[in-house]
Amino acid sequence: MTSAPPALKLEPRIQHYAWGDRAFIPELLGRPIDGRPWAEAWYGAHPLAPSVIHTPDGPRSLDAHIATDGVRLLGEDVSRTFGTLPYLVKLLAAAEPLSIQVHPDAAQARAGFEREQAAGIALHAPHRNYRDPHHKPELIVALTAFHALCGFRPLPVIRSMLDAAPEIRDLLPGLGDRPEDLRSLLAAWFDLPDHRVQPALSGLLQRFAGPPPASPTLEFWVLKAQQALGAGAPPDRGLLFLFLLELRHLQPGQALFLEAGVPHAYLQGAGIEVMAASDNVLRAGLTPKHVDAAELLKVIRTGNAAPAVIEADATGAYATPAKEFEVQRLAAADRERRALSPELLLACAGGVTLEVEGAQVPLMLASGEACLIQPGTRYRLRAGTSVWRVGVPLQR
Repeated sequence: MTSAPPALKLEPRIQHYAWGDRAFIPELLGRPIDGRPWAEAWYGAHPLAPSVIHTPDGPRSLDAHIATDGVRLLGEDVSRTFGTLPYLVKLLAAAEPLSIQVHPDAAQARAGFEREQAAGIALHAPHRNYRDPHHKPELIVALTAFHALCGFRPLPVIRSMLDAAPEIRDLLPGLGDRPEDLRSLLAAWFDLPDHRVQPALSGLLQRFAGPPPASPTLEFWVLKAQQALGAGAPPDRGLLFLFLLELRHLQPGQALFLEAGVPHAYLQGAGIEVMAASDNVLRAGLTPKHVDAAELLKVIRTGNAAPAVIEADATGAYATPAKEFEVQRLAAADRERRALSPELLLACAGGVTLEVEGAQVPLMLASGEACLIQPGTRYRLRAGTSVWRVGVPLQR
């Protein structure tokens, strides 16, 4: 096998989920708009959709390349600690709401994966909850105006929101002042039969129907979420969560960090999503995907404050407690850097040119292109606007 260069270009894997925007990602990547929804572009080594690299020996998936040359590509510390590239980077573009969802913590993910493996559930089975044994803390940084639900509102506010939706409130037990009471309310909601839930939600939707509001209000998102399911689709139980969760509006450059157990849903907008390399999701509705209410209630956390909006610091970095990744936006005039971990550089808004130690010619990244730089390699942004840097926060 021929030795790989110190900076490997990554060809992303595209996910055409139904909620995806039809224009943002293909336009960013310079590809034709083909009428399909382009929801996500994955950059990384996750085995469900690993990026492709082009080596002197031909194209190869990044996960397979790491499996045969991991220490050199990742560095000894990352290879020993994680065994593979510990983060996954995505371009995400949502035209319609995603599922209400939570992610498990590390222990829950490991136990759930082992349990479903033992049960013989195929990794791609639609009713599979745990597709790998890892947790999935994630950071979303807005590239456009971005709307999201994330984390529960304070309990007094939830009571007020439900009082304004008697169609739902009258089906539920009273909400007390303890986080456990909120969990009990959710359990009661999922236990209700369809013949009680659907007429109540239909009445709510009918009351909300009318001329679209000038700004994205609660009523706007309730109607949009239901409409995204298609004409004639029955009212979705996930609509309850629009009354329970905080609504966040991000401007470009602002971010949210989502820990294990935090319920959330991205509603509309485009961003860069960086996460631990996992695809574990427990859903609560708003899309036709599988909902395992019992497992969801084991994972969801009802006692934590909703995540706050994060701003980059003076260096362009976003502070998070994640051990698998760190995220920073580098300016074109940035100083020479030395990669201390495997660093993924993703170009947006026009592309960049990099001088990379050991490369015979400058490396050009067009808009939407990325590369993986080996630990110990020095590089400098030579031209362009900016680039997103993702690395592993090892001890310096």
